[in-house]
Amino acid sequence: MKKAIKLFATLCIVGSLFGCKTKSSSTVSSESSQHTEKALNIMFVVTGNLGGGTNNDDVNLALSDYTKKYGGNLDTYECNMDTSVYESTLMQAAQTGNYDLIVTGFGTMAEPLANTAKAYPDQKFMIFDTAIDYSEGKNSNIISVQVKQNQGAFLAGALAALVTQSNIDNINPEKVIGFVGAMESTAIQDCLIGYIEGAKYVDSSVNVLYSFVGNHKDSALTKEIALTQNQNGADVIYGVSQSDLAVADAALENNFYAICSDADDAKTISATSEDTAKHILTSVIKNYYSMVYPIVEEIGANTAKFGTHKAISYAEGGVYLADNQYYQAIVNDDIKAKFETIIEDVKNDKVKIDTAYGASVEEIKAIISKASGN
Repeated sequence: MKKAIKLFATLCIVGSLFGCKTKSSSTVSSESSQHTEKALNIMFVVTGNLGGGTNNDDVNLALSDYTKKYGGNLDTYECNMDTSVYESTLMQAAQTGNYDLIVTGFGTMAEPLANTAKAYPDQKFMIFDTAIDYSEGKNSNIISVQVKQNQGAFLAGALAALVTQSNIDNINPEKVIGFVGAMESTAIQDCLIGYIEGAKYVDSSVNVLYSFVGNHKDSALTKEIALTQNQNGADVIYGVSQSDLAVADAALENNFYAICSDADDAKTISATSEDTAKHILTSVIKNYYSMVYPIVEEIGANTAKFGTHKAISYAEGGVYLADNQYYQAIVNDDIKAKFETIIEDVKNDKVKIDTAYGASVEEIKAIISKASGN
């Protein structure tokens, strides 16, 4: 894999991408498959890196599994979070003409991908975990998919509201919870909206404190904001950031509870700090494998509708909350019973949850303004 990445990068530099191919991670003949799906040559342009159990690893596994099952090749290129190379990398991959599908992800790739798709209208693209503008026939060669993260955030808010008014350990008498987001992006505002509405679904008088760090990488500031929110009464704080474990560090230091995002952080951190894991109430986890794999199968079967967006719900397995030994130890039976009822309400679409996607700035502000207690 690393050799493939280095080779691709070298060819990019010398401008010899026409006809170049990186080393394939799987080369199974489609002739052996009895499925209607066809073999696909796929390029995965990774915003960050592969390895370490990241969301990108889940996507890479989904793409690899497809090529192993149905045939084709999977090549990857890691951008190392260098936004300056996002568009040029996509352009160079499209220029080769070697790929049936180019895959990338996240909101920071939306504009570079739209520009590339316009330049190469015959190339098919897929982007995950963000939405794309399809108005007026734009981006008709892109298909986008994301989970309904606002549903996961809604459940996080509901759980936080149930916990903050309970008598379990580390909970103060105030009905205050917190939210620390990396930045005011549409994706993170979507989580904030869900979190607020989930808390209000339980008790309209719960006060939701919220702040934004300005980036994903500043762990020190993330922790500082979480500590400040705790000093202002928040005893459950939801971190939506690549630095969400800094919220857990703050929770350990000041004895409150963190809710983390995207991975089961309590399980991960328990290997090095059991005490920190005990302060993580749960994590809101997006199922990136389930987000990507079914869409790739549709593309392989020629049933996918490009120029459209798909959102995968909680009921469809797109997002879920970690139910591990730490959650079971922290939450009492009364809270669990009430929370299960709310989960069923979300599963059965009995509750309306707003979203930041497609909403105007004014509409988003109006929803977020409900954060304070009544």
